[in-house]
Amino acid sequence: MIDNGPVVVKNLADPRATEEAVSVGADAIAYSEAWSLVDLSSFALEYKVAATGTPSVKLELQQRSSPDVGWSDPKTLADIESNVNDKNQHSTQLFLITLAQMRIKITELTTTVSDTVVTLRLSAQKRYEA
Repeated sequence: MIDNGPVVVKNLADPRATEEAVSVGADAIAYSEAWSLVDLSSFALEYKVAATGTPSVKLELQQRSSPDVGWSDPKTLADIESNVNDKNQHSTQLFLITLAQMRIKITELTTTVSDTVVTLRLSAQKRYEA
């Protein structure tokens, strides 16, 4: 295989999108759409939080092997971010376990900010046959 990229990965929503804005209420949990990881490697996630107050957002990675299997938190991976409390653009390298799909679990840790929106974009290296 040879790598060619990076490319922005479309999620599995209908219609598929390269960017997703996920709303989460105060002291609540929300989930992004899934992304397929097939034929991709070397992942990076871009994210930005918006809210009328000061957000306090936890971002976690969940993965599964197929749509027939429930989502799980990989035991060997740390949280993506344990507390995003600013409105800056962020990016981070993701180290995934070998499963076919991923999504982001978003937890608003405050009880006072009820209009948090997290915008997500996934990039990866595309793998092609040599």
